[in-house]
Amino acid sequence: MSLARRNFLVVWCSNFITSVGMMGFLPLIPLYMDELGVTGEDAVSLWSGVIVAAAPLPAAFMGPIWGALGDRIGRKLMMLRANAAIVVFVGAMGLVTSPWQMLALRLGQGVFSGFIAPAMTLVSVSTPAERQGRTAANLQTALMAGGIVGPLMGGAVADVFGHRAVFYVCGGLSVVAMLLVSFLVTEPPREDEESITASVDGLGLLRSVFRDVATLLKHPVLRIVLAGAFAVRFGASLLDPILALWVETRRGFAPEHLETVTGMVFGAQATATLLFTPVWGRVGDRLGNRRLLAICAAGAGVAYLAQRGVEHVAALACLRFVSGAFVAGIVPAAFSAAARNSPKGKRGAAQGVTFSAVVMARATAPLGGGAMAAAFGLGPLFLVAAGLMFVTSVMALRSAREPLGDAAGTG
Repeated sequence: MSLARRNFLVVWCSNFITSVGMMGFLPLIPLYMDELGVTGEDAVSLWSGVIVAAAPLPAAFMGPIWGALGDRIGRKLMMLRANAAIVVFVGAMGLVTSPWQMLALRLGQGVFSGFIAPAMTLVSVSTPAERQGRTAANLQTALMAGGIVGPLMGGAVADVFGHRAVFYVCGGLSVVAMLLVSFLVTEPPREDEESITASVDGLGLLRSVFRDVATLLKHPVLRIVLAGAFAVRFGASLLDPILALWVETRRGFAPEHLETVTGMVFGAQATATLLFTPVWGRVGDRLGNRRLLAICAAGAGVAYLAQRGVEHVAALACLRFVSGAFVAGIVPAAFSAAARNSPKGKRGAAQGVTFSAVVMARATAPLGGGAMAAAFGLGPLFLVAAGLMFVTSVMALRSAREPLGDAAGTG
């Protein structure tokens, strides 16, 4: 087995295991609040929302920094650092006695535990340019599959051993991921990468990170794909906090089954994303990332616009499946563009910026969606989401007609 193939398989398994652990405890946080002395539905909702959102925002800001550091001292080391942070911060969540302690640990988790960007980088540097799309997509499926298995695992552990045991199990899974990476991943030799002599001390690293990011964002393909990925992910995530309310106003189901039906509508999009992500990865390798972004953004825009008008919940679920099928191509296009349009010596910074764009969209959109729904009602959110997607599609399609110098010649 080639080194590149072995690294891919080990990193895929590590990402899956880590994702299972990360998603295993998140759905249980509202239930855990009772053990931490939080009472009242409003207080539980507020604390749950703050704690869930506490990790993504610092993770988005730290992504480029960890990526640039990985370019200098090793991507494998960054993967081990991320998993070690998960072991410490998530494991300690089982010991907390107040919501403030839980919040502090979630913030620490966000700062130190970004594992997606270094994993993408380590695999991408030994992957041929013409296979970057499918490789990025296949690594994404590990995260999605973990997102499906994780809540099931967490719920089963909580039912048998209690909520605190879930955090110990999730931390233990990251130990397994660390061992896999430590013993089975071999970082490719760096002789073919450009020489990097920037200091890794605090101020020197920050200066070099800003220089790297500024240089990368001058690349027209990266700017277009990153802006488009942010816009589409932001539009899709706008609807997350209000979807249950929208389902409630549809017809075709008994009111006492609202929670089950809402879960099915949510699950339709998640299932489609899991199924179609590897497909779009292969398509992107053939067509180029800008064309892939244009196709997926347009298809998702049509699906979200149609969701505004349907009255029956079955039609809504079908359209959510369609929108998930198109949204599935957005993140692979972004990570593939970062890999194909950055030198190997700055690959980690490029993947870190990409990770930050996607995470920032997912973290801020629910806040914006909730505010817009309160001000203008539920229906306009579908129009805003579709509008962002259509603008992205036009922008990407226009740029795809220009020779912007993609690494593989396809953008």
